[in-house]
Amino acid sequence: MQNRKPLQLALLASISLFLTDAALAKDAYKTPCHADALRVCKMTNDINAQGCLKQHLSEITPSCKAFLTKK
Repeated sequence: MQNRKPLQLALLASISLFLTDAALAKDAYKTPCHADALRVCKMTNDINAQGCLKQHLSEITPSCKAFLTKK
């Protein structure tokens, strides 16, 4: 029988990546703009609030502004 160690390692790496993606997906809508979206736009979904936040650039935090302008 051949050495199965590389196959086992590949399987373990795949499972790890899947679990990491699943854990991150639940907070995927949270960005550096989360507090600003709540405060300025009264919205809990940061992604949906981006249009509102862009209209209020002078009222948001520097980290949120950087996040919105890098896209």
